[in-house]
Formats: sequence, C-alpha cells, structure tokens
Amino acid sequence: MKIKDYFLPKSFIYTGKHKNIPTQIIHYHYSDTSLEVTNNFKPIDSDKHYIQVIGLSDLEKIQNLTKHYQVDPLILEDVFNVNQRSKIEVKENYIFGVFHLEYLEKEIVKEDYLSLLMFKDTIISFHEKEPVYLDSLKILLEKSKDLKSKTIDYLFYQILDIVTDKHIDLFEYIDIKQINFEEEILDDKKINQDDFYLTRKNLLKLKNCVAPFLEQLDKTIDKSLLFNKSNRIYYDDLIDHLKRLNQQVDQARELMRNILDLHINNQSNQMNRIMTTLTLFSAIFIPLSFLTGFFGMNFVHFGILEYEYAIIVFIGLCFILAGLMVLLFKKMKWF
Repeated sequence: MKIKDYFLPKSFIYTGKHKNIPTQIIHYHYSDTSLEVTNNFKPIDSDKHYIQVIGLSDLEKIQNLTKHYQVDPLILEDVFNVNQRSKIEVKENYIFGVFHLEYLEKEIVKEDYLSLLMFKDTIISFHEKEPVYLDSLKILLEKSKDLKSKTIDYLFYQILDIVTDKHIDLFEYIDIKQINFEEEILDDKKINQDDFYLTRKNLLKLKNCVAPFLEQLDKTIDKSLLFNKSNRIYYDDLIDHLKRLNQQVDQARELMRNILDLHINNQSNQMNRIMTTLTLFSAIFIPLSFLTGFFGMNFVHFGILEYEYAIIVFIGLCFILAGLMVLLFKKMKWF
C-alpha cells in the first residue's frame, strides 16, 4: 500500500473488482403523469426520483450526491465497500440498505451487489455493473400507474420484490437439479460430483442472501416513518415470500446433505464389495499356493511325483478344493 493511501478516508476507496466500468448516473424524475430522465443527481421539484448509479469507480462523481442529499460519509464508505454484510440501517432522514444477491441468467448463476438509499421522495441504488435483473423496473416506471401514484417506499418494495423473485427463480432451478441428483443416486448409485458441489455451493450462497435479507427487513419495517402504512400489506406479502423461501432453502440444504451421505454410503458399499471380492480370491488361492509350493519342493525321494498322472490328480485336487471353498463362503453368505 502506498503511503498516501493511509491518509485517504475509507469512503474514497472502492473495494470491488469492476474498476474498468465507467460511472453512469440515470435519474428518473416521475410523478403521476410524467417521467423524465437526466444524468445527474439534481432533483426536480415536486417530483419523486429514482437514481441508478452504475459503476463505482468514479468516486468524485458519486460524491456529488452529497450536494443534493445529506448522506453520512460512513454510509458512503459502506457503499464503496462491496464486501459489506447484508443490512438495513435506519437513519434520521433516510434508510440505507446493503444486499447481496444471486440470480440466474441463461442457466448461469451470477452474483451481484446492491446498496440502496431511501429518502422521503428519492431512492438511489448503487451497482458495480449494469443491473440486468432490474430491467423490469424501467417498464414499471414507464407504465405502472400504481408506482407513480404511491409513495416512494412502494418503489423500494418493488426493487426488493424483484430481487426476491430472482432468488425464487434461482431456487426453482436448484430444486430441479436437486431432484435429478436424487434420481441419479437412487437409480445409478452415483452422481456428478463437480456438478453436485457447485449446486450445493450455490444453495449455500442463496441461503446467505435470503436469511439476512429477511431478518433485517422484518426488524426494520416498523422503525421508520418512511414506510407508509398504506404499503404495509405489500411488505407483509414480501416478508411472507422470504420466510417461505428461507424455509425451502433450509429443507433443500438438508436434502442435499442426505444425498451426499447416501452417495458416500454407496461409494463405501462399492469399495466394500470390491474388497470382499479380492479377499475371497485371496482366500481361495492361499491353500492352492501352499499346495503348489509343497509339491514344488526339490526332494530327492518324493514318490507321488513319479506317478504317471500326478499332474492331472494335482490339478483336479486344486479345482475341488477351490470349489469347496466357494461353497463354504456361499453358505456363510460372504457374497
């Protein structure tokens, strides 16, 4: 670390990996009858506002929001520190939330980071890269009369609801893969370990997204006057969806654990069968090896070796002995 970095406040340090994405500001000014888009933080009077900040590399440009909105520098520090835990903090004039999310795009699981500031009539969302999972929000801003007429916390609800829907879609995708794993382990007695590990890892990440989200929202909803009572029914429905999803994820994790245990048991049973087979072969050949060594000794006087059909008798004796041992093992149910 350079010496000058020790004197820079943490709020000026972006900790993410998307430093090559230029900072873009998309400001939606909307009212019951109008929608206007600009590229700065400056609000238009008597309108409600939704501001998307895409790309967190231009710190100076992002800090311009403090000219129009009173934001604590420590909050900006959390915005730029994308490794923050998921949380919702209630401040005097605004609400700050940090959320980590997983979503499915063309059957590829992707991770993203979202932080939100909600003021009396404004919501600002911060993204490291283009938030493709919020594309439907643009349509709502253009066409939804409810969104335009209701208070700003309804927009906050819509954003969280879209994120939750993405989590539900991802869980349904994981659930299908889980069913396939279960069928494979019961029918074929084996599974694709790499695919299974990746699916289990995605399920764990989904749990880490959903559980803190639910806990923080459930605790915060009654703590701020920015949440309008008329919109409480929507948040109750969202919390209900999150509780159900959280419960389903827990059940899925338990089932994945059971599938893994069954896979390990199948592998152990297969190894035991292999070892049993090798042991039986070894047990059969031990007396045969003894007889071969015994009759192969170089004695001077060993009359039986001079018998004309000794080799045939010896081979027949070996087969009889091996057969008797197989019958014995079968009777003892060793295989």
